[in-house]
Amino acid sequence: MRVTFPHLGTAWVGVKHLLQEVGFDVIVPPPITRATLELGAKHSPEFICLPFKVMIGNYLQAIEAGAEAIFMLGGIGPCRLGYYAEVQREILGDLGLPTRMIVLERDNFVREVSQALKANGRAIRWHTLLPLIGFSLAKVTYLDSLEAILLRERYREKVPGYCSNLYAQAVKAVDRATTWSELRRVRKDFRLQLEQGLLPRPASPPLRIGVVGEIYMLIESSVNFRIGERLGELGASVTRNLYSSNWVREHLLPDWRAWREMRRIARRCQPYLPQRVGGHGFETIGYAIDYAQQGYDGIVQILPLTCMPEIIAESILPTISRDYGIPVLTVTLDEHAGEAGLVTRLEAFVDMLQERRRSRLGSDLIACSAGN
Repeated sequence: MRVTFPHLGTAWVGVKHLLQEVGFDVIVPPPITRATLELGAKHSPEFICLPFKVMIGNYLQAIEAGAEAIFMLGGIGPCRLGYYAEVQREILGDLGLPTRMIVLERDNFVREVSQALKANGRAIRWHTLLPLIGFSLAKVTYLDSLEAILLRERYREKVPGYCSNLYAQAVKAVDRATTWSELRRVRKDFRLQLEQGLLPRPASPPLRIGVVGEIYMLIESSVNFRIGERLGELGASVTRNLYSSNWVREHLLPDWRAWREMRRIARRCQPYLPQRVGGHGFETIGYAIDYAQQGYDGIVQILPLTCMPEIIAESILPTISRDYGIPVLTVTLDEHAGEAGLVTRLEAFVDMLQERRRSRLGSDLIACSAGN
């Protein structure tokens, strides 16, 4: 059986490895481009959110390459992600493409994978499958951790584009790794390369910006116009707390550390958002409070147009901004969004944060002089 799946950042590296190791013929969708988005938008409901449209584009391009089945995530709650698969199945059927949709959720994960393997004429015992899941997740986790470091340190790169090129090379190297020793060697090699490409830390700390929002829009740089990278190129150190490996640990695997973090965020939200609203609304509010309390200079929220959980969070962020004195920029994107306008907004936001810091430092100096 030739299978495919939608893109979500570099999670394809781990998903591809796992599916190949259990015996599927894997077709990774082509990298997301403007053509992918236009193709998906053409066959999607007009007011559905952007991730849905991009995924339809992924499916159609993969089916054209020969895919017969699609692995997709499901879920429950107000976020429409849990219903994507059902609507997408109908769309593909209307197009004369009755592709099998294999929907994975926490409650049916084992059953669906087992049934898909049987349909593929294979069987695998769980004591064999679990190590494969562990190694595949390790691949994704490493790439997520490297991306987090690059977002935080890109402002120090000696040559513009060095960090982005390094990450692209790391993705290829991790994709090729088939053993734990190879993966450890990749980690060691790229750690050394990263250190060689960075300038010493400046005496004056950089602007610190926390990025929050809907997980797909945060992770998939091809649809968010590389917001994290652009902020780094503008001289900011960027922090993001949502990654695909986090999502897997929270929703598909019994990881107590991930669940403990979810409970912590829920408690953090209580004064502003006392109940869940679906999606990552809780995380947007909780991490925004974290960044504010840690003294960050600003917060950027990214969401797709019509995303209900993030719209609710967006309505609360001005209160957090006022209570903690931290500026917030909200970026809403759909298939009509333009890169030039977004870049202008980011540049203006960073300029405002820099001026705000200079004014604050000037006020502190005046206060010190008056005290003396």
